[in-house]
Amino acid sequence: MESPVRYEIREDGIAVVTFDLPGEKVNKLTSQVMESFSEVINEISGNQAVQAIIITSAKPGVFIAGADIREIEGIRDPKAGEELAHKGQLILDRLESLPFPVIAAIDGVCLGGGMELALACHYRVISDDPKTVLGQPEVKLGIIPGFGGTQRLPRLVGIQKGMEMILTGKNIYPKKALKIGLADDMAPKEILMEAAVQFAGKVMGPDWRRPQGMHRKRDLLETLLETTSAGRKFLFKQARVQTMKESRGHYPAPLKALEAMEQGMLLGMQHGLTIEAGFLGETAVTQVSKNLIRVFYLQEEFKKDPGVVHPGVTPLPVRKAGMVGAGVMGGGIAELFAEKEIPVRMKDIHPNAVAGGLGAAYKVLSKKKAKRIISQTEMDRKFGMISGTTDYTGFRHADLVVEAVLEKMDVKKQVLRETEEKTSPQTIFATNTSSLSVTQLAGASARPDKVVGMHFFNPVDKMPLVEVIRGEQTSDETVATIVALSKKLGKTPIVVRDGEGFLVNRILMPYLNEGALLLEEGVDIRTVDRLMLEFGMPMGVFILLDQIGLDVALKVAGILHDAYGERMRPSVILPKMVEAGRLGRKNGKGFYAYKGKESAVSPETISLISGVRKGGPPLLEKEISGRLILTMINEAAMILSQGIADRPSVVDAGMIFGTGFPPFHGGLLRYADHLGLEKIRTDLEGFAKRFGDRFKAADLIVDMAEKKECFYPVI
Repeated sequence: MESPVRYEIREDGIAVVTFDLPGEKVNKLTSQVMESFSEVINEISGNQAVQAIIITSAKPGVFIAGADIREIEGIRDPKAGEELAHKGQLILDRLESLPFPVIAAIDGVCLGGGMELALACHYRVISDDPKTVLGQPEVKLGIIPGFGGTQRLPRLVGIQKGMEMILTGKNIYPKKALKIGLADDMAPKEILMEAAVQFAGKVMGPDWRRPQGMHRKRDLLETLLETTSAGRKFLFKQARVQTMKESRGHYPAPLKALEAMEQGMLLGMQHGLTIEAGFLGETAVTQVSKNLIRVFYLQEEFKKDPGVVHPGVTPLPVRKAGMVGAGVMGGGIAELFAEKEIPVRMKDIHPNAVAGGLGAAYKVLSKKKAKRIISQTEMDRKFGMISGTTDYTGFRHADLVVEAVLEKMDVKKQVLRETEEKTSPQTIFATNTSSLSVTQLAGASARPDKVVGMHFFNPVDKMPLVEVIRGEQTSDETVATIVALSKKLGKTPIVVRDGEGFLVNRILMPYLNEGALLLEEGVDIRTVDRLMLEFGMPMGVFILLDQIGLDVALKVAGILHDAYGERMRPSVILPKMVEAGRLGRKNGKGFYAYKGKESAVSPETISLISGVRKGGPPLLEKEISGRLILTMINEAAMILSQGIADRPSVVDAGMIFGTGFPPFHGGLLRYADHLGLEKIRTDLEGFAKRFGDRFKAADLIVDMAEKKECFYPVI
């Protein structure tokens, strides 16, 4: 087999080492690749002609994507994980110990183990391409960096910046990498190798000395915090407090990473490496890690899924877009198009509304500029891709029009008819409805095969999911086009069949409504929210309702009640709250009262709830949690049996990427498998007897329980 690592020695004494994993689109640090790299180091180190090394990649847009996740997934014994980490550490230690400069020439993705290899190099020259990203995302897989990342990164960029990268797993883009000292030089990708050679020429020679520590100067505060024992102790203590606050102890890896960093800074790098390897082994065998790896595979599944069964369907190009409805949502969607340099024309009835949409888009772009993801020039160019109008001028040549107007069928039908009059017969019409039937909407269309749902989630720039809703007459070509476009926009698309509420809201709204029904029975608001936070949800039931807007939630609940009958009857609390003008965060008063970042349960809310409480027997906390979670699982089973989703992974992707369902549980239906279908059926039957027919177990759950089946194959 062709070697995944090769090298050549130039006449000027520079050895160019190239990673090129055969048969793969990306480079991964498999055990075989690391062994090959070790052999290359041995050969080069013994060659007297070599005066410097440049490490590069033959994969377009990828330096090294990371370690081999399959190998990490296969770790069952902590000692095996520790040994794997130790072997990698030894190889990178030898790289760092070479007696001549080693430069990483990085273009594209440099993550995980690839970042750790780059850290073991003495210098890093990176391309200025926006697709170049550097990071240590291991915590997102439930593990810690194991090839020296917890030791080298804080020494190179500083403890605080090292913590930020390792504990969040966030990517660092070129300009910020240069600013914080993660990179030593930057050049256009077209001349990256020339820049790396030029850099090597400056540093190599008999006077070269291995650089130690940070490649930039600390400011005074950073010096006080990071170079004194008291300062370091304070930093690590604060980091632990913040990590526990954010993770609630559900994710062990960040705490282990912190300990490895702190011990390494206190007792020396070699001691830190030993601790790091042990912690890699410990975290790799946890159920949290196994579930987070499953979530990674889930993302990969939908990155590759074309959205249609027939392989011959080709997505249409979307070169120009129209946007009807210029609110916060419309502005957010327009910014997505502009970000990918697709010109978009945004329409609303009033000029002030158009200005508001433009302002919403500008705000998102400004945040990206502030984070150094884009430059001022890039920001200006992208914002220039968005134009506004109060009529349909400029829509004639749009390949796609997205609608985000009021959630009223008559209004949407009117917009659809107007749009079809002003656009070409080939234009796709995508509705951003959160709950209304796409098939019913398409009934007003002269070309129903071109009508599709494209449901974004708020805030548009942060939420990764797009629900692509297929109406009864939507064509394969239309679905494939929206799926491909969603991926281009950086989103994870799932395709679902039409039906009121689709997938995410159909599961989420009964869960939120059950929370309100619990209040009717006398359960405290903060108790419900606390239990869901302890379960791992990103926010409590009533905080989420306030975030959505109680008027919006009530409207969606009404649509679902009309469609699915008594089991979806809204709690009487929701209309009472809306009648009282308590709409949530949008007007500062919902279940909670909001003042700046502070929130508290409002006395007015307590009084309102007291007036409609029916009372009931005291509930155990596990019963409260059970009712909320099993409501979602039961609805998901109905969605599967009705063909709204064609497989369990669609449900899990929708819930994780659309609602923030705790990734460490692996997904809603992964969690159902963990509980066991027999237990779920028994609990639902018990709840149905006590609380009503809305808890009647879905036929699919009853059937699977009898057959002792799971939603996913047991491995």
